[in-house]
Order: sequence, then C-alpha cells, then structure tokens
Amino acid sequence: MKKSSILLSFTLLFFISCDNDNDPTNNICDENYVTSALTTAFSTANGYNDLAEWMDLETHEYEIQINADGEICSVGYQNPSTYTGGYTIEIINNTNNSATNYSGTHTFSQTALDYQTITPVIVTSGDYITVKRTILPGYTNLNQTVGRVLRKADFTNPPYPITQSNVVFSGSVFYGAGGPVPNIAQPYIALGFKVN
Repeated sequence: MKKSSILLSFTLLFFISCDNDNDPTNNICDENYVTSALTTAFSTANGYNDLAEWMDLETHEYEIQINADGEICSVGYQNPSTYTGGYTIEIINNTNNSATNYSGTHTFSQTALDYQTITPVIVTSGDYITVKRTILPGYTNLNQTVGRVLRKADFTNPPYPITQSNVVFSGSVFYGAGGPVPNIAQPYIALGFKVN
C-alpha cells in the first residue's frame, strides 16, 4: 500500500507539473507552447524540410504574434556542428514599448535543442514580438553562421502569416555578412511561454 501511495504521488506530481493548457492555476514555463506551434505549422506534412544547418548569415530573425497574455520565459536553440561559440539572443516586444525586452548571450548544445531561462518578456495578447539570434563577433568561418531552419521542400517562400493555434508567424529575415534575405525560411528559435 505504501509503494502504491508513493507511486500515485509521483504520477500526480508529474501530471500537475506539465502545462500544455491555458489554465493559469498551474502556470510554469511551457517550452512546448510556441515550439509545438512551430513544428506543426512548418511540418513535413505541410511541405517543409527541417534543415539542421542552413543559411550562412550572421542574424536569423523572425516575427511572431502570440494571442494570449503571458510571458516569454525561455529560449531554445541548437548550435550547429560547426560552431561551439555563443550568440546574442534578442526578444523584442514591438507593440508595447513599455514592455520588458530581452538581450543576452547564450551558448547552446550542439547535439539537441537546448532551452535556457531568460528574463521574462511580457506579452499582451496580440503583441508582435521579434525573435533573433546573432552570432558573436570572432567566428572564423562563414559555415559557423549557419543555423536550423524550416524551409519549403519546393523552395518557395513560406506563405506568411502562418497561424497555428494561438501563435501567428508573421515573417522572417536573414542578414549580416550578406543579405537581407526575407521570408525564405523559418528560423528554428524556440520559445517557452507562461500563460497568465
């Protein structure tokens, strides 16, 4: 009986700690909130290829609209196999000038999507947010500037805006040491979101 109670307690704790809903009573930083929308909207089924190392420009950027009140609380990225250094990660609320923006330096895993906690960026439903990663100065080869992107298999541009659940992907741009190249692919810079 004691083992069953312990097992039940751990199972309950596991389910309570997951937050894939809009229930404000169990809010945690949900790393799947935006990431699920990203991988579903730009899936193979929708005609996209997931390219682990593509677009050799310094800055990979996109604009997103989150139609929920809350805060962006983490960023997820994966360094390419060609680069072990860091990036400046910026998350800017373009709609609300009084909102907190974020800029920080991060180095991510080369083997898996790596989430890191950030100072929260407050989002009011409908705000437009710019998400960008810029390679730090001092890289030695252009192939170090590549990053993970989701690109149409037929090489056409994604038909922005693209809506998935409460998230709207509004457009992308790649620049620095070339470009700008707008709307050719979706950068895979994931976000954790905490619903209020």
